[in-house]
Amino acid sequence: MAPPDGGAALGWLADAITAFPTTMPGLVASHLLEGCGHWIQQERRDEVSRLLTKWLADLPA
Repeated sequence: MAPPDGGAALGWLADAITAFPTTMPGLVASHLLEGCGHWIQQERRDEVSRLLTKWLADLPA
């Protein structure tokens, strides 16, 4: 799982994202929302809600 742009804009975080399959073996997806700070769910609430709703809908019954 490589970060967008190869991780150039993420600096040290690029290595952590690339390691996600190893460090978080159950991870099914990750999303980087450009231009967000620490309050992602407030700053981009529509996009976060869409991603969470899709993830919930895709869970096995």
